[in-house]
Amino acid sequence: MSLRQGFTVEHGHDLDAALSFAVEAGFDFVELNMDAAFERSEVDPEAVRAALADAAVDAVVHLPYRVDPGSVHGAARDGACRELEASVDAALAMGAERGVMHATSRGHPAKHGGPEIRDLIYESVRRVDDYAAERGFSLVVENVKGPFFDAGDLPELFDRTDASACLDTGHALVSGYDLAWQADLLGEHGDRIDHVHLNTRRGESGEDEHLPVGVGDRPFEDLAAAMRETDWSGTCTHEVFGFDYEFVALGRRRFDGWLAGE
Repeated sequence: MSLRQGFTVEHGHDLDAALSFAVEAGFDFVELNMDAAFERSEVDPEAVRAALADAAVDAVVHLPYRVDPGSVHGAARDGACRELEASVDAALAMGAERGVMHATSRGHPAKHGGPEIRDLIYESVRRVDDYAAERGFSLVVENVKGPFFDAGDLPELFDRTDASACLDTGHALVSGYDLAWQADLLGEHGDRIDHVHLNTRRGESGEDEHLPVGVGDRPFEDLAAAMRETDWSGTCTHEVFGFDYEFVALGRRRFDGWLAGE
């Protein structure tokens, strides 16, 4: 099993501090949020590349997610794709190897049906994925929580595009897919799931809390077992919101235990 782990660096996080923590805690990479502190017009890509190289830490990025690649308006959809493509270029300049794209639309569910919107989403995914592949960049498409695309649509994504996926465990939970279901999905489609966002929530409130795995009683050992039993290769980001990296370290310790079968 070739599995690498990292954590999200959000707005307000100091990159040097994040990299120091990554080295100290043995993380392989950081995931830089390009809709926040690492938005391409706000960042010096060469400075980021140099900091990563000095720390010997790799990078994944979360591509901008407030754009609308599934827009019903062609010009808006084209603009979203152009921004995502420009962000791929910026990510490469920063030294990133992989980028996460939201498969989303701001279309109104009362006016537009799911199949119609998903057609537009897949059209944009194919375009951005082709652009990334031509540049040797790994694009992964994340399940979201909206009315048009969630974790249950990932098999259709695999059928209709060549893109790989990012399985977001918290988004899937909020959408009604428990961790046993997610483990089955990874067991069946692990060759197309290259990246996982690890996070959880409390109770059944429906809130997407981005808490560290291991908080509460959700059985992440099912997902870890599926990774272990299928010899899964990929990257896992502990996508934990907050400024105290000790919560990230907690999630890593718990997940390492599950990966080891403990």
